[in-house]
Amino acid sequence: MKILHLSIFGFGKWKEHALDLNDPSPHLIVGENEAGKSTLYEFILFILFGLPPKQRVSFIPKTGGSMGGRLVLLTEDYGRVTIERTHEHESGKAVCRLETGEEKDESWLRNLLDGMDRRVFESTYSFNADDLMELKNLSGHELGEALLNIGLTGSDQIFQTEKWLQKQMDERFKPKGKKPLINEQLRVVEELQQKKKILDEEEEDYLRLQKAKDTLNERIRTLEEEWQETINQIYITEQILKVRGIIVDYHLIKAEVENQHTLSFPEAGVERYQQVKEVLLPLQSEQKLLKTNIEELQVSIQSWKDGYDPSQEEEGGKLVETGYPKYEHAVYEYERLLQQISRLDEQLEEDRSHIDVPLDTDEIEEYPLPFYTEETWRALKKEKEEVEREEAFIKEQSVDIGREFQKIEKRKHSIEDERISEETAKEYEEKLQRSYQMAATSDQSKTGLRNGRLLGGVLAILALAIGGLLEGMILFLLCLVVAAGLGLYSFSCHRKIVEASEESLPTSIPAEEMEQARWQLQKYDAQKNEYHLLREQWKQLNQEEIRLQEKTHHLQQRKIRLEGTLDEQRNLYPFLEYLHVEHWEKLYHLLTQLKEKKRTHKRLLQEKEEQLSKINRIKKDLGAFYRGKKWEFYEENMEQQWQHLKEWVQEQNQRRQKINQAEQQLESLHKRSKEISVKLSTYLEQQFELFEEAGVEDEADFYSKAKKKEKQEKQQNQLQDLERQLQRMLSEKEQKDYLVWTHVPEESELSARLERMKSEKQKIEEEQKKAQQTMADNQSAIRQLEYSDERSSITHKLHREKVELQKQSEEWAAYQLALKALEKTKRAYKEKYLPQILRKATDYFHKLTDGNYVDVKISPDDDHIKVMSKQGFTYFPMELSRGTKDQLYVSFRLALGETMADDLSLPFLVDDAFVHFDQKRLNLMIELLEQLSKKHQVILFTWREDLKEVFQSPHVLRLS
Repeated sequence: MKILHLSIFGFGKWKEHALDLNDPSPHLIVGENEAGKSTLYEFILFILFGLPPKQRVSFIPKTGGSMGGRLVLLTEDYGRVTIERTHEHESGKAVCRLETGEEKDESWLRNLLDGMDRRVFESTYSFNADDLMELKNLSGHELGEALLNIGLTGSDQIFQTEKWLQKQMDERFKPKGKKPLINEQLRVVEELQQKKKILDEEEEDYLRLQKAKDTLNERIRTLEEEWQETINQIYITEQILKVRGIIVDYHLIKAEVENQHTLSFPEAGVERYQQVKEVLLPLQSEQKLLKTNIEELQVSIQSWKDGYDPSQEEEGGKLVETGYPKYEHAVYEYERLLQQISRLDEQLEEDRSHIDVPLDTDEIEEYPLPFYTEETWRALKKEKEEVEREEAFIKEQSVDIGREFQKIEKRKHSIEDERISEETAKEYEEKLQRSYQMAATSDQSKTGLRNGRLLGGVLAILALAIGGLLEGMILFLLCLVVAAGLGLYSFSCHRKIVEASEESLPTSIPAEEMEQARWQLQKYDAQKNEYHLLREQWKQLNQEEIRLQEKTHHLQQRKIRLEGTLDEQRNLYPFLEYLHVEHWEKLYHLLTQLKEKKRTHKRLLQEKEEQLSKINRIKKDLGAFYRGKKWEFYEENMEQQWQHLKEWVQEQNQRRQKINQAEQQLESLHKRSKEISVKLSTYLEQQFELFEEAGVEDEADFYSKAKKKEKQEKQQNQLQDLERQLQRMLSEKEQKDYLVWTHVPEESELSARLERMKSEKQKIEEEQKKAQQTMADNQSAIRQLEYSDERSSITHKLHREKVELQKQSEEWAAYQLALKALEKTKRAYKEKYLPQILRKATDYFHKLTDGNYVDVKISPDDDHIKVMSKQGFTYFPMELSRGTKDQLYVSFRLALGETMADDLSLPFLVDDAFVHFDQKRLNLMIELLEQLSKKHQVILFTWREDLKEVFQSPHVLRLS
């Protein structure tokens, strides 16, 4: 998968910006700090994976507008895929468009990226200097774990999860520990069980009461069953008493039905006979009416057929239907064509006069005007205009250069006249130098004398003050002598300062003369610099004049070529001699229009002759028909001839329609008559079958037998209704026990049985009350034992602590199961992917270190990463230099990314990851990235302009 193009609507500092990444070479995006490299990096990740709402807000442009953009990807399965994502659209969801125009949603993009999220991408296909800085915080074992976890989840979360799971397990249980939660809980449960054991010894009475309770429960259940059975028997007896009247009616009707003889009669015979009779009468009446109508229609058809000729009617109708419309259309087209030809002649003459060139309309056909002629004439017009503009521009430039030459020469002469000579300038410099040296020497000597004068005076005063404070004449005289010596020294310094000032007055240079010398030297330097600048400007103008001469030469060559092309066109089209080239393009349009109208004129003339031929042919066909009918035909009055033919054809059509309608009606009547005959025979047969099935010969006997059969069926129905009522009101067991289908139960026996059952019910209820009272006393004694405060508290607390122990044990088991599953997954990953990653990492590390290290491996005992030098020495990562550790980490990241790319190939994004590489390491890294870019797209964000020189052929994009 490659990124071909990115367009930013608005993202951070970027707005309405686009980059083309279609080049197969490595992409080098160069920019200074704050140029927006990291923002571009974030934009690519935003389009691919999105951002939470709060993070999206930080990238909304400060100047307003939409936040978002689009990426164009090249994929193996779908070709070009455009992914567009904005802050405003469906909370930042992506819209994917395929080359077919089909649109896909965010879930489709997740599938395209094989479920990869931003964290996995940054851990696999992207790294920067911060990632390399983190390497120093990892030991060899932790580095192996972190890289392994990145391969599994895209980060070091498995490594962290494994530590967390072990910590959770240790916090809950240790075989020899005391502080873990489960160990503490086991101690609490054991103490509570000991207390409960003591209380359980007091439960003998409780067990006896429980046994008595069970016996009472069984007796109460037995009494309840007996009471329920008695209630059921009472209900059944009452039910039999209720239905005894129905049983009596059932046996009476049953005896009457059994004594009758069964009559044979058709099922629903009366209704069926009535239906047949209702149908027969209308059919017989309709049969008579149809016979009368058929005779009348036959007479009418014969009268219409007299004077009707089908063949001539068909020929005349064909003339009217096809010939007349063609005739009218041909006449209309002929007149229309005459008008168009007349108008076109006028337009041709008008257009020819408008062209205003010596060219006849007939001559236009002789000159071909292919499609490219217009482009040629337009190009000639444009070329001539450009040549004229170039010529005016060169002339203007030549005048400007001449004017600048004059200004420079004039200024040079002015400077030469005003500038002092070099000898004079040197004299001024020497004079100023001497003055500065004399002033420096004088000031230095005066400063020393002034310091000596001041020091002598101060020390003399100090000696006098000390002498005045001391006791003794000798000490006072000694201090007085020292003060006098210091005073003499101070006075001698003062005299030397006065003498030096008097001597320097006649040798020093006046201040005005010094200021004049400085001003002359400054003016000389300024004029010298200006003169040098004017010489440089003169050289530049001279070069511009040479370039202008070259342009003039090229322009002359263009003019010669242009004139040659113009002469060539004038030879092909002589009439162009009379027009300026700027009008040729317009003339081309006029000529093509004129040629098109000329062709249209010829076509209209041909169409006019064709229409005239059609008119004559149709007249000939119409005259032949008239002569066949022996009618008079006048060619001068065609409309009247056509009208006469139409009227005749219309009359024949009416006759034919009447005959056809009558024949159809006659056929329909015959068909209807046959249908009625068939129906009559069918219903007569049904009437005979009903009489035969009933065993009668006429209608009166049929109705008499029907009444007898109806009475017999009514009794059968009553018997069945009574039988259904009994089945609904009594169960099968009750029907069998009381023999309701064979005889009628005695009412006295049923009443006696009911009284006996009620008495038994009352006895059972009294016994139930006694048993329930005994049970209440027993339960009260049991509750007294169960609700003892100490035992209840211990029991409840023991149950609660056991539940807590079970809960903690389940949590410990869940953490242990998760840790085992994680270790199993890690082993499977190592066996499958780690050998591939190590091989590729070894190749990369060997290249990056210029062959100094030949192997990278992970120890099977402790999972420590080790590297082997070409001398055969083995090193751990912490023993390597900073740059070599960076190279090792980059080798692992590239190997991991390439291994993952076997399933999903994505671009590698590198953000200033080589800031700590020296030039040699950097060259090896660049060479490796160029090799990697042949298989995968590589995008490098950097501030270093010099990297473009290290790459062989990078695609450089500079950010301002």
